[in-house]
Amino acid sequence: MKIERGKVLRVVLWILTSLAILNIIFSLRVSDNVKLAKHGSGNMEAVYLARAGVMKMLAELARDTNSYDSLNEDWNRNEDNPKEFKLGRRTVFYGASDETGRLNLNSAGLNEGHLLGLGLDAKIAEKILGYKNKKGNTGFEFIEELFLVDGMERDNYLKIKDFVTIHRETDREVNINTVSEKVLRSILEDYSLVQDILEYRKGPDGAEGTEDDGIFRTTSDISMIGGLDSSGFTVQSRVFRIWAKSFFSEDKEKLKTVEAVIDRSGNIYNWKEY
Repeated sequence: MKIERGKVLRVVLWILTSLAILNIIFSLRVSDNVKLAKHGSGNMEAVYLARAGVMKMLAELARDTNSYDSLNEDWNRNEDNPKEFKLGRRTVFYGASDETGRLNLNSAGLNEGHLLGLGLDAKIAEKILGYKNKKGNTGFEFIEELFLVDGMERDNYLKIKDFVTIHRETDREVNINTVSEKVLRSILEDYSLVQDILEYRKGPDGAEGTEDDGIFRTTSDISMIGGLDSSGFTVQSRVFRIWAKSFFSEDKEKLKTVEAVIDRSGNIYNWKEY
């Protein structure tokens, strides 16, 4: 009888131990699932908030009724100097840059001198133009397509990616108020004209993006730079590169970013989320 009782006791203990282990495993899985659910929820929340940041910037650009666009306007914000707004506990950071300040690779007027001016050598510049000509009216459809050009290496891509665009159809004009020195040097043979443009834009304080900037408000203002052909320039922009980001963890180490190339009418040329 004692032996039978001992067997029963061992069985009961084994069952209780098994149930305890199963309970621990179940609890851990529930905890993990809760964490995953929270992470997934936070991730999606951050995505939608970043998307909202892009739309907010687009709305602000739509309200900008100036006849010109310049670097001292409030939309011109990079990640070091972002705009921001709050929704609940979350903060969204956002800003924009002018796509019309970039050299258009799909422009009919693109030539080897432009690409050399951006720092490429003659061999790769020739191959880019050859590839573009083979594409015909289609042109480059996405910027990473440059890697399909024979001989294109990462170093060459990095030299030009922040100074070129393929999202402005075949427009060749650049905004004289926002175009960078590097792009100016690629399209103007006379460097003294580049210096004159930049000096005028800086204004009395010698810094761009400030209240006293010199602004070309109309295309006729461009004639104040003696010897400059105004046909390749504009003073107003249609297409912008908008970015927005939102954190989805309290430690602010994890975030979601949206970058889009959009025109003032809301037409989207490119959209990336990461």
